Amino acid sequence: MKKIFAVTVAVVLIFVFAACKQDASPAGDSAQTEAPAQAELPNPVVEVNGSADFEPLGFTITAPQGSENASYSIISDSIAQIDFTLDGRAYTYRAGQTDEDISGVYETFDETEQSIDLEAEDFLVSVRLRTIGGGDSGALATWSLGGVTYSMYSPDASDFDSISDAALLAAYADLPFAACSDY
Repeated sequence: MKKIFAVTVAVVLIFVFAACKQDASPAGDSAQTEAPAQAELPNPVVEVNGSADFEPLGFTITAPQGSENASYSIISDSIAQIDFTLDGRAYTYRAGQTDEDISGVYETFDETEQSIDLEAEDFLVSVRLRTIGGGDSGALATWSLGGVTYSMYSPDASDFDSISDAALLAAYADLPFAACSDY
């Protein structure tokens, strides 16, 4: 009997407290019932028409020769990006005037990595190649020259050869030299 009485009192108290919390504003006054407006953040990615639209950034990048379905964008007014397909793999190619990682890849890379040195008469560029999950989960190439950092990423299955082929096509087209002595 004590349990039934305690449960009954508890239920009555729940209803009493619930009634106290109801909106006390007059009917039709929606000032307290409307949700506050959410501030929308601007999209940091702005679609552009092509590589020429990157010139105001102080550099340009181009889709590698043989690529398909290229789309161009600028991220946060500072990073040039080209998404494209090459040899059946999707790639994202980025460049920005920074020393920071601009790749946008937040994966755990394999311990084994490779590098390729591109040498011209007045500069040397080292292209760093890394894979994810033995290459089954993609690969990333990064390099820099003259204050511009570059990255080439594929989320598709890639080995060192496939990511280096795509990265070298881009580097040869976008770095300021006519011919490399190393490949």
